Amino acid sequence: SFFSIEPTKTYRDYFNVHMVYAVSRRACIGDDPSQVALGTVLDKTNGISNRLNLIPDYVYTAVPRGVIPYPSIIMNNNNVGLTFLKGSGIIEPNYSFSGYSIGGRGYLKSTVLHESVGHGFGLLADEYINYLSDDWQEISDSKKNRLKLDHEKGLSLNVSLTDDPTSVYWSHLIGHSRYPYVGVYEGGYYYASGVWRSEYESVMRSSRDYLYFNAISRELLVKRILELSGEGYSFEKFLQTDSDEGRPGKGTSVRLPFSIKRNGWVHHPPVMLDGH
Repeated sequence: SFFSIEPTKTYRDYFNVHMVYAVSRRACIGDDPSQVALGTVLDKTNGISNRLNLIPDYVYTAVPRGVIPYPSIIMNNNNVGLTFLKGSGIIEPNYSFSGYSIGGRGYLKSTVLHESVGHGFGLLADEYINYLSDDWQEISDSKKNRLKLDHEKGLSLNVSLTDDPTSVYWSHLIGHSRYPYVGVYEGGYYYASGVWRSEYESVMRSSRDYLYFNAISRELLVKRILELSGEGYSFEKFLQTDSDEGRPGKGTSVRLPFSIKRNGWVHHPPVMLDGH
């Protein structure tokens, strides 16, 4: 799933992947952390909760100490997923959780792309509007300040607090011959107004519908891959390998073959563990 679409599909050889099995007393997570190997429990606010104190023991059976991994945890439950972010994930790892039983393997694929690739590794923001929230219409000043702090740390650069096409982070893509579909679209980061994104659809907006990272998200992912590998990033390198395969409306878009009603599941914003 992690390497099923661009850009990680092209950059698969830059990653080392390890699988570790954790056997629990119960088949699915519940309210008692002692019954599951990793201590994950259900949570009314974020869907799930985890103190993250047990997971490193499993992670570092496969990865040497001193190496910062990007754990992608598959759990048996109906919660769609959640990511715990510790900033840029360079000093300490980020942890992404994806629920398996909701929709089976096909839906798990989109959840892993959204949570593990998008949030956990790529540091991308959600681009959807949270209509279940009471204040979804317009972003508040406090949330604007939080997003500004994220931007200063290199997080959530796929959304903007301005609609000025010369000031958004993806301004260099607007008007580029390779990306005529990139622009400025209002709505994102859980709010209908006051926040803008670069394309109408993306797996960070409609993970249950489209398996596709928009252009700025692909660039941010490639930049992160090349910088972490020590190779170094340039826009020219990005252009050499970039592919918008799967883009909605292109004729090669991948849409999930089923639709799941909001019956107990909901996307939850990443939980920030760095004090804001």
